[in-house]
Amino acid sequence: MTKQVITRGNPSVSHCAFTFDDGPMRIPIDAWLDALEQGGACGTFFLTGEWFDRYPAKAREMLARGHELTTHTYHHRRMADVTKAVFFEELKIAELAYQEATGRPAPTFMRFPYASYREENLEWLREWKYLVVEGEDTVDWSGPPSAQLVERVLPKLINGSIFMFHANEIAKETPQAVKSLVLHTHAKGLALVPVSELLHANGISTGERRWQVRFRPTLLGSFHNEQWEYVAGDYELRKLAADSLEWGNPKAPTGSGAYNKWLQELSTQVRSDGETRFVARSFADQYWAYVRASVHGGALVLEDYATKEAHADALIYILQWAAYEASTLGCEWITSTQDMRRIHKLCEQLGFEAEIVLQEG
Repeated sequence: MTKQVITRGNPSVSHCAFTFDDGPMRIPIDAWLDALEQGGACGTFFLTGEWFDRYPAKAREMLARGHELTTHTYHHRRMADVTKAVFFEELKIAELAYQEATGRPAPTFMRFPYASYREENLEWLREWKYLVVEGEDTVDWSGPPSAQLVERVLPKLINGSIFMFHANEIAKETPQAVKSLVLHTHAKGLALVPVSELLHANGISTGERRWQVRFRPTLLGSFHNEQWEYVAGDYELRKLAADSLEWGNPKAPTGSGAYNKWLQELSTQVRSDGETRFVARSFADQYWAYVRASVHGGALVLEDYATKEAHADALIYILQWAAYEASTLGCEWITSTQDMRRIHKLCEQLGFEAEIVLQEG
């Protein structure tokens, strides 16, 4: 049986893990990233749901730079003090924040804030097949000087060690200490690896959980179907690529060659399998939104979409189109793994029956 609270990796493998809790709200996290990357290392960051909601672009960037991210509850609560209902609410909304920020399902290993938990909390976690990752407490939460932090960590820098640092406003000296400690790991022949890799070397597999919002199609009288058109021809694709590149869509590339890269990406979304719809909303001679959707298991699945305007009200155009299309196709549900909380709230306001549920499979 897998041990539920993991405190170290395999002592016969020459690697270790640097982990960082919280996520700074008032200062950039880049100092921690740079400290690791200057030595060619990556870290595992246990971040709050609040941090993911505030910095989704940075979360995606960190993953692209090779770091590992997972959850640390939503509000950084002392979980030993909360009820079971609050406990699972903290986990759920942290997972939703992670998924909405990164576009990926949330890993099923986490760390309790303040290492605050009781045995009953572990029983609750087993219901969701979670592991808890602890390790050597560096006590950087007290804000020690970097030299003192290095002195404290260095003797414990051995095979399989997991170190608990912080990335927050108090642990400002930690990045400087990490720069030095990364060099020491190299000198000792230790590889700095993500926690999931360290666990795998211990024969422990990590899981993941993906949520979706689903709602029943309800037709609204204000829907204007004539504003939506299929995107299939070369002209429509090129116009959509040019227009949508200016929306600030986080999925769109930036920099040199962005237009051609984005055009190629959009072109791959056009499929002629009879089940996929790729449409765009045209208004005032410009595209204001696009949707790619397909039918699976009697549901219309919103696979990708974006809007020119960032505010939630712009999503109503997407929901109205989806409701019209699903009703036409005879679909019972419409589902999405994007913007789940915003869609759920808008559905409530629109009078659509909606719920956020775990995605099967």
